[in-house]
Amino acid sequence: MSLVSLYGPYFTSLPTLSAIILFLFSIATTYLTFSRSQSARTRSWSLGATFVSAVFMWIFISASLILCAAFAREYQFELAEGVREVFGDSILIAIVGGIPLTLVLRQAAPKIVLRRMKNLHEPPAELLQSFETVSSKMGVPSSHLLLANGGAPICFAVDTDVPTVVMSERLLTLLDKDELEAVLAHELAHIRNSDTALKALVTAYRTALPMDPIIRVVENAFHKVRESVADETAAKFTKKPLSLASALLKIHDSAGSDPASLGAYSILGTGSPTSRHPPIKERIERLIRLGNE
Repeated sequence: MSLVSLYGPYFTSLPTLSAIILFLFSIATTYLTFSRSQSARTRSWSLGATFVSAVFMWIFISASLILCAAFAREYQFELAEGVREVFGDSILIAIVGGIPLTLVLRQAAPKIVLRRMKNLHEPPAELLQSFETVSSKMGVPSSHLLLANGGAPICFAVDTDVPTVVMSERLLTLLDKDELEAVLAHELAHIRNSDTALKALVTAYRTALPMDPIIRVVENAFHKVRESVADETAAKFTKKPLSLASALLKIHDSAGSDPASLGAYSILGTGSPTSRHPPIKERIERLIRLGNE
């Protein structure tokens, strides 16, 4: 049996075409909402909906391909019944299978990130006290702070059983007290805004579906939106937007053009079109505007 005869009747049937068109329409509509909205919350939710639609579409298509091959002998002789059976099962797999997959990735992805970091240890008492003060003020008092060895100026947050912020020791010598507080507030803002879990999911799905351009676009856009929101949230709670701007500039200058220093774990991006962070100039200008309000 050729691929055309195997998959042609199924993927040209009205139910299958309607489902795929519906998925694509949902992706286009939600992404259009993101691109036109000025509200950070709306932009975030619309990106999330775009992402979910893309994931469910690929699960549906993958299940369809597998089930068509598995039931080839049956629907070769009873085509109409076979199409209906494969379509129904694929929709069910996309809906039911997507939920536990999301839950598993939600739990596993942050722990994998932490395991990649070597020699994590407790911070000095003064920094810990500052962190606890900021985390309490921002409504995330159960968060935990860990330091990482290494010269790269990185800081990131993950949401495991205990929400955790990881900061490199390099930042302790690079930034002053107010700047450290502003950077910690930025990462705590990600925890407060539930960004850490969503970012881990988006990255995990992109890793699982590396060739999907939709998820790639959604991932980059989602990270950029949430970085901007985290900057604004940190500025709101610390009342020190200029300290965050100064910290970002110091980190950028210290890291230089080293891709390893400006990677996924950094508070900065590479500045390239595919970077998951907004341009450093754009972020600093926004923070300066907030400081002048």
